[in-house]
Amino acid sequence: MSSKKKNSFFKTLTLRLTLWYAGLFGVLGLAVFLVVYFSLSANLKERSDKQLLHLATAVESLYDTHGTRAVLAEFQREAHSRGIGRVFFRLLTPRGTTLGTSDMSPWGGLKAGDLPTLKLTAGGVVFRTISIPGDQNKVRVITKRTANGNVIQVGTTLGDNNLLLEKYRETFGTALSILLICGGFVGWLMARRAMSGVQRVSRAASRIGKNDLDLRVAVGNEGQEIDDLARAFNEMLARIEKLVRELKDVSDNIAHDLRSPITRIRGIAETTLTGKQGIGEYQEMAAAVVGESDRLVEMINTMLEIAQTDSGVTELSLKPVDMRQIIDDAADLFLPLAEDKDLDLETSVASAPLIVLGDRAKIQRVIANLLDNAIKFTPAGGKVMVSARADDAEATIMVEDTGPGIPAHDLPHIFGRFYRCDKSRSTPGNGLGLSLALALVHAHNGDITVTSSPGRGSTFTVSLPLDTPPS
Repeated sequence: MSSKKKNSFFKTLTLRLTLWYAGLFGVLGLAVFLVVYFSLSANLKERSDKQLLHLATAVESLYDTHGTRAVLAEFQREAHSRGIGRVFFRLLTPRGTTLGTSDMSPWGGLKAGDLPTLKLTAGGVVFRTISIPGDQNKVRVITKRTANGNVIQVGTTLGDNNLLLEKYRETFGTALSILLICGGFVGWLMARRAMSGVQRVSRAASRIGKNDLDLRVAVGNEGQEIDDLARAFNEMLARIEKLVRELKDVSDNIAHDLRSPITRIRGIAETTLTGKQGIGEYQEMAAAVVGESDRLVEMINTMLEIAQTDSGVTELSLKPVDMRQIIDDAADLFLPLAEDKDLDLETSVASAPLIVLGDRAKIQRVIANLLDNAIKFTPAGGKVMVSARADDAEATIMVEDTGPGIPAHDLPHIFGRFYRCDKSRSTPGNGLGLSLALALVHAHNGDITVTSSPGRGSTFTVSLPLDTPPS
């Protein structure tokens, strides 16, 4: 593994999560160890105190019944049966003078003055833990005063307790080490699984940087957060792909369809510059160039608007819009144009409100484009009718004309950019109006369809979701 890869590995979130998991296992394990250890230590101490109290009480009973001689004999028997190095017995005066003991040879460092003998009332008990020089194990001693004032002491080594606690420490230390290793491994597996989705997104991003825009991140089962990240990344990628496609379409359209107006501008200028021309000819050339430039700018702006709308870049100012008012305003606007062509322009709008949530200016432009096309391609004496009604949860707007109709082979292409039917080649226009209308309607979550019969006219139907569907 190279130095760069090693450094990269130590910076990974997977390693950090693994260390966090291992650390968490270690802290929890240590907390359990301490709780159990101190609980065990307290229980052992309590058990030792109960045994000492039981022995001291038994010795006191024997002392009260049979006197000193019987107690001293019992000291020897009990000490030898339990082990002279494990337990001792002493009978002392209130001032600490020894009256009798068990075999104290293993307890040479223990002095009577080390233990409390005074200030004890009859039946009083004192427990104390002391250290004996040269012995690593401490001693637990009970001091109990008898009815006649003498003192009984019983002591036991804590070696057995210490040995048990030491075994516990060793066992738990081994278990804790295994727990840390297992915890680290489990943490690594969990972290790796959790980060696998992020790694898929990262790999996808790297491939996208190499123009692989068709790639999508598979949604796994690593968790809701990772799945949401994958879905959000795929949605972002889809939008990027759409933007790139729109940019390519605009570039192709500019390269293909703007060549003609630029060529016309150049032709006008070249014709004017050949030969001797007066100021009038140059003025005509300038006016023609300005007119062609305006059409060129309009075409470019329309293409950009279509691309931005299709890609979702355009922000719509969404407000409740009454389609009845939109249609009435559009009819008033286009009525003079229809009258100039000797056309009947009729409207038929439902009396109930037709409220859609949309951008008023964009919807007005859709209706205007459809009306403009209908009037433009309908011969004199014909009729154009605009109607609107509510269909379930949609507002349906229909623009009908009695024009020549659209050939069947042209219908699938009429919403394409710069597409113009054969019969419309001689009619002014750039073939972008229907493309823009479709893009704007799609941006409002609606749709446009067209039906046409050659010689009988065409019908364009716009469907937009109602803001408040009828109950």
